[in-house]
Formats: sequence, C-alpha cells, structure tokens
Amino acid sequence: MLSWLAVAVLVIVVTTAVVVKLLARRRAPDPGWFIDSTRAAGALTVIGTMFAVLLAFTIFYALQNYQRARDGGTMEAISVTELHNVADVLEGHTGTRLHGDLICYSRAVISQEWPAMERGESSATVQNWVDTMAADFEATNPTNAKQEAAYGQWFDQQAQRRDGRRARSAEAAPSVPPPLWIVLGIGAAAILSYMCVQADRRESAVIQAVPIAFVSALVTSALLVVAFLDHPYDDWSGSLQPDQMRVTLRLIDDGHAAPCDARGDPTT
Repeated sequence: MLSWLAVAVLVIVVTTAVVVKLLARRRAPDPGWFIDSTRAAGALTVIGTMFAVLLAFTIFYALQNYQRARDGGTMEAISVTELHNVADVLEGHTGTRLHGDLICYSRAVISQEWPAMERGESSATVQNWVDTMAADFEATNPTNAKQEAAYGQWFDQQAQRRDGRRARSAEAAPSVPPPLWIVLGIGAAAILSYMCVQADRRESAVIQAVPIAFVSALVTSALLVVAFLDHPYDDWSGSLQPDQMRVTLRLIDDGHAAPCDARGDPTT
C-alpha cells in the first residue's frame, strides 16, 4: 500500500514541478528574471550542495538504523534456535516447559509483535512468554556436568535473544527527528523553487521541463528512501518481515506440546 502511495507522491511532485516551471516560463520576461545568470547558477549550486550533503548523512544514518533492526531480528531468531537446543539438554527432548515457551515466544513475535512494531509498539504477549520462560528455567535443576554446562549456556543465549529483540524494537519508532525532516523539506523546496524562477522563455518547453523533472524525481525519491529506512516495519515493498523467526519456528516446532494457540496467546 505504502509503495503505491510513494509512487503517487513521486508522480505528483514531478508533475507539479514541471507545470510550475512551464507556467513560470510563459510569464518570464526576456531574457529571464536574473540579470546575471552565472551568479544565479552559482547560488543554486551552493543550495544544492548543502542539501545533498545533509541528505547523504541522513540516508546513511537511517540506513544504519535499518540494518540494526534487521540484524537484531536475525540475532534473536538464531538465539531462539540455540535455546531450543539447550532445552534439549536441560529437560530432555521430550520435555515440554522450556520447549513450549520457546515455541509460543516465536509464534507471538511473528503474529503479534511484528504488527505492533508497525504501530511503534511492542507486544505484552511476547513479554509474558519471556517472563514465563524465566520462571520455568529457574525451576530447572541440572543433575550432571553436561546439564550444568548447558545451564550456563542458557544465560548467554538469553542475553543474545534479549539484545536482538531490543535492537529490532528500538527501531520501531522513527529515528530521524522532526527538525531534520523540516530542514530537508526546506532544502528540497528551495532547490525546486529556485529552478522554477530560472525559467527562460527563449528555450523550448521540453528543454525547460526535463532538468526540473529529473531533479524533482531524484529529490523526492531520496526523501522517500529516508522515509522507508526510518519506518522499517511499515507496509513498504521490501520492509522487514519476521522471515528468520519463521525459519526458527519451523525448526523448533517439532511436535512439542505448546501452551498457546497459533498466534502465541496462552491457552492455559
């Protein structure tokens, strides 16, 4: 849905910029509003350079946050798989408590927390399974050296799972501050406005329309990329999905009894 909206925004901005430029060309005096065209071009270069530098840093910053969210989800999914293997040692492959908790946790992350992150929120159901998992682990009593080693490994994998969840959850809220968006908007508007007032009726309509069409398309696309990276869980084409956790769930949901339904809601 958002992908089509982005395309519509791009088309509207480019069309508006071209129409305004051609209207300005029709009303422009001969040879234009600027007496010194070289000085006018130099001012546009300064504005464009400042905007390009700011936009580049913003994209780099948003891209880092996007990658952090993706890496966090991957780390969390891998640690849940490892916790499942540790649970095999601690309570045996036929055990139900820790295995069931991990299955329910994975289901809740996929079905509940991912949609919640799209709204900038987290899932209370996922946190409930975290607490349940901790309580069930405390009731575990290692009886041999192998289980004692697995007992210590559980803490390490839980720390990785917690860090992974925290990393992906932290990016649910937009990270680019509103003042930066305002500055980017002012810069984009300044560039397009300056190009419009440089209209010259001595040139053909096509020659006047092509440069501003390309510039407006590039500027708008870059701002849409920032919006995409700043909202990694929204309904964009290419947004982050719980694919790694789905893979993990297929691996660990191997017939163990789970005290939850398909969405991860407790059934007992």
